[in-house]
Amino acid sequence: MTRSLLVIQDSLDFGGHEAMFLRFLPALVESRVFDRIAMRFPAGNVRLSDRLAPFASERFDAKGWGFTKQRAEPYLAGFRQGYARAVRHLIAEERPTTTLLLQGRIENCAVPTLAAPADQFLVSYVPMAHRMTELGRAAVPGDIVRRRLYRRPDRFIVPGRAVAGQVTAAGGRAPVAVVDNVVDPPPRPGRDGARVALGLEQEARVALFLGRLDVRQKGLDTLADAIRRQAERLSGWTFLIVGGGEGAALCEELRTELEGRVALRTIPWTERPQDALAAADVLLMPSRWEGVPLVMLEAMTYGLPLLASEIDVFRDYLPDTHRIDFATADLAAAMARVIEPDRLSAYRALAARRLAEGGLARSSERFVAALLPEWTPA
Repeated sequence: MTRSLLVIQDSLDFGGHEAMFLRFLPALVESRVFDRIAMRFPAGNVRLSDRLAPFASERFDAKGWGFTKQRAEPYLAGFRQGYARAVRHLIAEERPTTTLLLQGRIENCAVPTLAAPADQFLVSYVPMAHRMTELGRAAVPGDIVRRRLYRRPDRFIVPGRAVAGQVTAAGGRAPVAVVDNVVDPPPRPGRDGARVALGLEQEARVALFLGRLDVRQKGLDTLADAIRRQAERLSGWTFLIVGGGEGAALCEELRTELEGRVALRTIPWTERPQDALAAADVLLMPSRWEGVPLVMLEAMTYGLPLLASEIDVFRDYLPDTHRIDFATADLAAAMARVIEPDRLSAYRALAARRLAEGGLARSSERFVAALLPEWTPA
């Protein structure tokens, strides 16, 4: 029996979710489970296009086209008739065994979700599935409108156990396959050399924030308040903030405000995040919501302790001693606690065991299997 796979992505962004799909793609192509794989994505997503180019062959047809997710997509998807017609035509032309929606959130690919024929086997690969109330937004109409999107897929693939629970809570009724995110960072640079490269003092204790500077999601406002609140107790610590985004202005304001009291450095996003991870003593993740962040897995791979917020994904991966409420906890004491030698050894052993549950070969195999209609939960 001939099998084919159609993949649709409709975001101009290239983030961890796209990167993770690309890590599974070699196994998907080499498995030959599907005789043909077609993929459509926005022509303007140059980074994704470049990363897909090496896979081009008679069996793998990846092309950019003119359809992209827009603002308010869950509410307007039903009115985007041109996009819907193109999706239906593509499905009729390809006659895929499975259509895979590569969705950064359920808002992505809302038009293909609604436009796909009812008898088309539809799989959603989604990294997070939080309800609007969890994001600090109104449940009505947000959760109601999104619920119909969660109800359409015949299967979900998610990157962690916490996300499986999110899908069910958000209204998903289909089986969920958990396929762990995996990372393979470069060998950890030497600590001293990394500090020299970043201009950090060798004797400083370094607390790192690394990644997209999204104030609300990443909890930058909560972290800033915690640093202000405990400024007099943070002598000897340097806060290193590496990343880009709308929160950069907040970070610069905090640096100026606390100059002479708290050492705080900001650095734009770098193509060598491994230097910041190697230079740090602790990684701070005060997020209000996450999927399964790759930076967390990279830090765990390097044995770098995390101090994270009390959300589901961190409860899944981190011990109690490494989670706090940044709005109320004693930040100075918590940071000192996680770098104590005994706690650090225990954390590294736990991190190694947790990461050993995954692995690229195992996750790739699970990902490919979950695309087949006959797959059943273990």
